[in-house]
Amino acid sequence: MGITQPSHQLLDALRTATLDTAYVSLGGRRTASVHEFYRYPARFSPGFAAAAIEAFTVPGDTVIDPFGGGGTTAIEAQRHGRHCVTADINSLATFLTTAKTSLYSDSSLAEVDAFAETVPSLRLKAIDQNDADWRAAGYWRNIESPETWRVRNFLANALRASADICSNDSEMLTRCALLRTGQWALDMRESIPTVGEFREQLCQDLLSMAEVARLHRIHVLETWGQPMRPSVVESGLPESASDPAFREVGPPALVLTSPPYPGVYVNYHRWKVRGRRESPAPYWLANRLDGHGLSHYTMSARNSIDLYFDKLDAAMNALATLVSPDTWLVQVVGFSDVHSHLSRYLNVMESAGFIEARFGELAVDAPDGRLWRRVPSRRWWVSAKDMEGVARNTSREVVLIHKLR
Repeated sequence: MGITQPSHQLLDALRTATLDTAYVSLGGRRTASVHEFYRYPARFSPGFAAAAIEAFTVPGDTVIDPFGGGGTTAIEAQRHGRHCVTADINSLATFLTTAKTSLYSDSSLAEVDAFAETVPSLRLKAIDQNDADWRAAGYWRNIESPETWRVRNFLANALRASADICSNDSEMLTRCALLRTGQWALDMRESIPTVGEFREQLCQDLLSMAEVARLHRIHVLETWGQPMRPSVVESGLPESASDPAFREVGPPALVLTSPPYPGVYVNYHRWKVRGRRESPAPYWLANRLDGHGLSHYTMSARNSIDLYFDKLDAAMNALATLVSPDTWLVQVVGFSDVHSHLSRYLNVMESAGFIEARFGELAVDAPDGRLWRRVPSRRWWVSAKDMEGVARNTSREVVLIHKLR
């Protein structure tokens, strides 16, 4: 059904949510919602997603996100009574989205709590053959130093111990907790915590995530009156456009998404361990395969601008086959070079059959009348040397709204 024209009030709420610069997640310091189960890079805020869903859809509509990332669109659609199909080329992203949007039974959550009770007494042990296989495949790269091997082995021991206690659903949540705690311990940190500190944090994460998952299930059941989960497709555009999950729902009321940004470095698939040494360890913890380089996940955003826009063109033409003229397409896009990249981006959209829609209620103090924002908390400034450099190098984001011609 969708909304033909969003109201002034809803557009004003969308503008306010877009310009909000509060942290999306506080990492290991807070678990306020399933959004905070893991800090997936460069995601838009839950408040923005909720406001866009409220502005352009009504309950019962379908929302899709073909660049699903950490699942923000899927979670907010689920929470607000909208059907959702989401997809991503990154198997880590689809694992996280599935883990965040699953409706865990009380028995599954009890298993997670039971596992948390064993963590204080869990000790380091030698790795077994399964661990050795992951190691041999390269998934332990850069986490075998004198500073990190104890945390790594504790993660391996915890995975092994959880398999003895947990069923399929609860094992997924415990893996997500290990990802969260592992990220806290290893990603972008110079000082690696001790095993004792890690053990304490893991126990806290397991218990808090189980409780938040329980509250999320209650909210979804109250909203829907029955269990309802988004469909998660494990491939990216253009291939995912032919997946039955997208085809069977018909044209959605809203496409809410954020593709990779041209010319912007975002490390979706690695942790940066001590001195920015990249590690594919998240895939080991999620029990997913990787084997790809940065350009695979970013449509060559930093490798070749021309190749990026060729891939964007293929993606948007595929997306056009999934929508109707009544579908709203809302994107958050960032640019390292607004002057040259924005015009090329809009040309790709037009060639795929999308016409831009602008709303005066959304405009900020910008000459083009669009809704722009800066996000200084994003980790896009890997070459910046100080806070002044960060301010200069932080990319700008814009909200682009289109409809099919």
